[in-house]
Amino acid sequence: MVPFVYLDFELRKEYIIHNLCENRFKPQLHCDGKCYLAKQLKTVAEDNARNETQKQSDTFKKIIQEVFDDVLFTFTITTVFYESQPAFSLFPSSVQRGFLSKPLLPPIA
Repeated sequence: MVPFVYLDFELRKEYIIHNLCENRFKPQLHCDGKCYLAKQLKTVAEDNARNETQKQSDTFKKIIQEVFDDVLFTFTITTVFYESQPAFSLFPSSVQRGFLSKPLLPPIA
């Protein structure tokens, strides 16, 4: 594509210098359409980069599709209930389970 940009520039150089050049009203700069050529080359480079990125993305998608095409993902949802425990306790857990779970009786004299 780049050779076509140069060919187009050379074939239409006079037209570009007199009609498309950004500096056509400043002849002392001697741009001679090089600004137009630089813009065209930049556009071609950006298009090529965009196309290359798209090709890489498509290739990656194709690879992922081929690798995971036959794989079936199954998700099982399991509900688990936990017994809630107090965040703070004055007694160790063994005391709570054993001693305090029985009714308190007065001492026998």
